[in-house]
Amino acid sequence: MNIFHAYSHAAPTIGADEILEIENLKVTHIGGGVVRFSNVVNIDFPRVSQWIDENGKTSHEQRWTYGIDEIGERYAINEDGNKFSIEHQNEVPVRVLAPVTENTDEDMITIFKSWEDSIYKCLIRYIDEYPLIVNTLWWRSRGHILRYSPGHFLGVHNDNDSNYRATEGKRYVPKGQMQMRQVIAVMLYINDGVDSKEKLDGTNFVGGELYFPYLGIESVPHRGDIVIFPTNYIASHGVKTVTDGIRYAYLEFYSQGNSDESVCINVAELDDCEDWCRPHWMDTIYDDYHKYCASGNYDKSGQSYNPAFQNRPLEGDEGHRQSLKLAQEKLLSQQ
Repeated sequence: MNIFHAYSHAAPTIGADEILEIENLKVTHIGGGVVRFSNVVNIDFPRVSQWIDENGKTSHEQRWTYGIDEIGERYAINEDGNKFSIEHQNEVPVRVLAPVTENTDEDMITIFKSWEDSIYKCLIRYIDEYPLIVNTLWWRSRGHILRYSPGHFLGVHNDNDSNYRATEGKRYVPKGQMQMRQVIAVMLYINDGVDSKEKLDGTNFVGGELYFPYLGIESVPHRGDIVIFPTNYIASHGVKTVTDGIRYAYLEFYSQGNSDESVCINVAELDDCEDWCRPHWMDTIYDDYHKYCASGNYDKSGQSYNPAFQNRPLEGDEGHRQSLKLAQEKLLSQQ
């Protein structure tokens, strides 16, 4: 397989069959914009878990650099420049940040691409649950793998927090500000969480619930489910400690805003992606959602706030030219 073809893998074509599939998704509102889509993906767990286990150790080791602080304690720094004690480093999940490379097996590339297609269909349905989100979804960063062994957890955080701080008259502005652009997170569960050690069968785990303390809710992982949630402070979240078994998941983000290399944001055209997780423009989302809304089964009542039914002007120079042209044509037709 041509690896660059994998990097340029586009969203699936949305036609009549896909619209029907999207309509039939089993949707559960957990609360606060957290939505579960049940049994979306058929996970080949033996193959996927084997691949993650084989690749996780090397990927995890490559994330970290090390130093010695002023009191002689060794510490670790991850790819985002965040500092961890060695004790804390040993508690965070293993991340395979580049699941698709020239060394990835072809069958796994096919699996990852199919996951992305399923996520996109859930995204279209999520937009229909919250239509005003559609114009805030400009680009995506494809997913990466998280592997939690016993003792691993993820502390409560929100995915817009870039660790900016102003204190004692000084501003401490982070160099990287990708987090501030993220709008929604998408989590695909690769295996099941169970509530007791007695239910373990080698494919599942105990603990590891995704929880949202400000919303008072939590999500127990189920294999093949996709959960979409906001990245803002209201949806601050964490993953509880895995006590037995291994928890596997796949995580990605959809974001908004232009490229700005001064804060480490560089969004590529899809055909120019040189790696799997490179942020890249998604130019099909609005049109695909509009197709969904135009389907014969769609209930258009009470949709005055839905951008798909609003006559909003287009932005930018080209948008203004089109708006002017339409206005002139309308004026001429009235003469």
